[in-house]
Amino acid sequence: MKKFAALAAIITAFCWAAPAIAAAAPPSGWYGGAAVGASTMDLTTKDWNDATLTKHDINNESVAYKLTAGYHFTPYFAAELAYEHFGDVKFTGFEPGITPSIWKAGNVFGRAEAKGMGVSGVLSWPAGKRYALFARGGIFLFNTTMISNPTLSGGTLALSDRQIIHDDGVRFLYGAGAELRVYRQWRVRAEWEHATVRFAGTMDRGVDFPSLGVTLDF
Repeated sequence: MKKFAALAAIITAFCWAAPAIAAAAPPSGWYGGAAVGASTMDLTTKDWNDATLTKHDINNESVAYKLTAGYHFTPYFAAELAYEHFGDVKFTGFEPGITPSIWKAGNVFGRAEAKGMGVSGVLSWPAGKRYALFARGGIFLFNTTMISNPTLSGGTLALSDRQIIHDDGVRFLYGAGAELRVYRQWRVRAEWEHATVRFAGTMDRGVDFPSLGVTLDF
């Protein structure tokens, strides 16, 4: 909730400043942009813990960013392509080594990373020449990595006792947000996006990505 409140406060500040900005034509043609925020993945300690760990903790929030390129067919519809990096999740635990386990005895660690390309259509509802609300829907071509260390199953000789599992595929994404023109062709976006990714070939997990970004109409 704190993330959404911070984004709302920033966009509200721009809205108060907007009346001092000269009017501009509705967006059309090509545009590009970038955004940064804090992602939250639906991974939990259960995704690493095989029920033998006596201590375990997880941090499933991470700094995330995306780079976008799009085309406004009309002021109400655009197609957008985005490279999105959702950051990583960090897991820690302790294996006592008493019962059979996939882990080696001692402190154990895990990490999961998700990134990919989003392809979406964007519907906009202009409110005057400065403001617009928008919603998006499309597909996310994900690439994920899940690491466990140190494990008994291990990896290759070069990777020692680290187990690394890569996965990729296609899932859906959707989102909504608000946009404000702040200067000529420059616009500020506050957005929330949800995507689904898969880890280790079997685990579909959601990612929430509230962000603040800028776009430039070319």
